[in-house]
Amino acid sequence: LLLLQLPVPIAVFFLLYKERMVPCFGSSSHPLLSADELALETRPTDKDELPSTLQRAQAAAGGHDDLFSCCQSKNFRGASYTYYAVHIAGALVLFMTDGIVGEYSGFIYSYAVEEPLSVVHKVAGYLPSLFWGFITLGRLISIPVSYRMKPATMVFINVVGVLITFLLLLIFSSSVVFLFVGTASLGLFLSSTFPSMLAYTEDILQYKGCATTVLVTGAGIGEMVLQLLVGSIIHDQGSYSFLVCGMIFGGLAFTFYALLLFFHRMYPKPSSDVDEASPDKPAAMDDTGQYQR
Repeated sequence: LLLLQLPVPIAVFFLLYKERMVPCFGSSSHPLLSADELALETRPTDKDELPSTLQRAQAAAGGHDDLFSCCQSKNFRGASYTYYAVHIAGALVLFMTDGIVGEYSGFIYSYAVEEPLSVVHKVAGYLPSLFWGFITLGRLISIPVSYRMKPATMVFINVVGVLITFLLLLIFSSSVVFLFVGTASLGLFLSSTFPSMLAYTEDILQYKGCATTVLVTGAGIGEMVLQLLVGSIIHDQGSYSFLVCGMIFGGLAFTFYALLLFFHRMYPKPSSDVDEASPDKPAAMDDTGQYQR
């Protein structure tokens, strides 16, 4: 399955290379236009006004035509250590939770057909479908719930629910019925963890793009690495270690979330004015419609 997904990042990298958006390589093709430049290209203007207008648009955009402009060191000057800690803690939570999604959906069938459960292969084949079905159902339910509940509360409920579900799965490890119930429960609790974490960190950081990159990268790496790790452990220690690994990952997710809450309390609250110490602070607009830092 991982090999089937490999052409996608290769194609994206090739597109970035062709558009000269990879800083380490050069290309003869023209780079993609930014939103401001594209609007100016499609709007009829005088020839003399076009160069100066483009320069103002590029200066106002703050270098957003560069894919990695948000990661430049000048954008992080004056940022407190809690700014980085919130990024790292949030990424680690998603590393664990999305890793649980990958390893549970990938190995629940193998766990069910082995002893002591020894579920019939045809019946065990329903477990991954049940898991993904309840993830879809949970995401639908989380839409109206998010209107009445804060993202931090939703993430807390999800992480604690995952931890309790794995604990009950370990206690009732010989029950086929509870395996199906626990699979559905895990799907519900894991369904809204990723979007709720994005919304929660957005409330803290008021970011534009870099924090999203860190969180999505952490989630993707976790989904890849934990599958490989759990597969190796199951091969060496047996099928029962599948639930033990899930319990450990759930405990680590809860621990990292507690650290995120701790750093959130220490993170300076955003003021009404533009805070120069926050690299991801959104730019304000003046009355003329131009962006200002």
